[in-house]
Amino acid sequence: MSKSKFYTLIVLLAIAVAVLIFLVAELILQYRSEAQNQANSETAAETMEIPEPVQVVEPRFPQYILKEGPLSDPEGFRGTEWVVIGKDGYLFENGYINEYLGYAPKYVNVTDGELQHRVDTLKYIQDELAKRNIAFCVVISPSKASSLPQMIPDFYKAEHTTPDGYVRPYIRFKDFLEKTGVYFIDSESLYKTIGLTNTFPKTGIHWNKMASFETTLAVIKEYERQTGTQIRHLAADSIFYKDTLPPFVTNEQDIFGIVYEGRRQEMKDAIIDEKYYWPDIYTADKGNPKIGHMTIQGGSFTGDFNYYFGELGIAGSVTSYYYNHDNNVRINWESEIGRTNFVLLEVNEQFVYNMGGSAPQWAEKDFEILPLGNNIIDSLYDYLQGK
Repeated sequence: MSKSKFYTLIVLLAIAVAVLIFLVAELILQYRSEAQNQANSETAAETMEIPEPVQVVEPRFPQYILKEGPLSDPEGFRGTEWVVIGKDGYLFENGYINEYLGYAPKYVNVTDGELQHRVDTLKYIQDELAKRNIAFCVVISPSKASSLPQMIPDFYKAEHTTPDGYVRPYIRFKDFLEKTGVYFIDSESLYKTIGLTNTFPKTGIHWNKMASFETTLAVIKEYERQTGTQIRHLAADSIFYKDTLPPFVTNEQDIFGIVYEGRRQEMKDAIIDEKYYWPDIYTADKGNPKIGHMTIQGGSFTGDFNYYFGELGIAGSVTSYYYNHDNNVRINWESEIGRTNFVLLEVNEQFVYNMGGSAPQWAEKDFEILPLGNNIIDSLYDYLQGK
């Protein structure tokens, strides 16, 4: 074979090897690409399967859904030490924000032991009342700060600091209630299940009538569950939306007057509720029996309970004890418990640290650790123990 032919053969072989290597490399790259695409598809599919389907809650009435305005801090007048002006004109007593965000020592320093002791006391009361065929329930009314955290003004948050690891007494209290077996209704949790987000007026610190109505429905249901009976009910067919206050328990403007007292110029720029909401509440199933006698104890949120159970005739009679005035418990438990069929204890999220005690104090007093004094719940506990 001549040298020229030999060299030509070598070149052809080299070209063939190069082509072969190229083809093999292409196949490898194609395989890797397909494998990667398949892996990405599987990962995407797995990621899409993780979230649970969002359940849209259809509220009882469309007015149950809050319509928010501009979420901006107030310009100029920001309130007082007692009442803080929040975003979109929402007013807050400072204690509700302080509890929600842990700005005051008396909330931060509440121990698990103190909360568990209170819950153990409630459980004892519940069990002893059950022996006498008396129903029992704790109701936690909502805090405006935790219901509407988006309305808390930035300027107030900038002036205070939430301690690391702060867990609200309310959150821990609920956990202890559930684990200990105390019957309770948590209003805030209830509202989430029924799609109610419109729970407070701008100008007041107490729940609106839509919120108190729904909590009361839950209380009635709990009484029926415990007693195995069907009683009278509350019902509503529509929502009033008027520029006048509701015709009962009118506290929708309770702190508006406090913050703007003597401030006519500042009041001109105040953002207020255009109108107020309340259901057209009436008593249904009147052929069913009433709760015989009802004992209610709590704070200012119990005003609506007194109206629903007393004035609307869900209970035959009602005795209501408002906080614990002047640190003295003057209740004849022998008479009260001897005639009652249902004991309802209300406490607000903000007030869990002193449930059954004297009314809270605001402004600079909210930052102080005050002596708790005598306590209505402890008094009932002592009576049931025979002390």
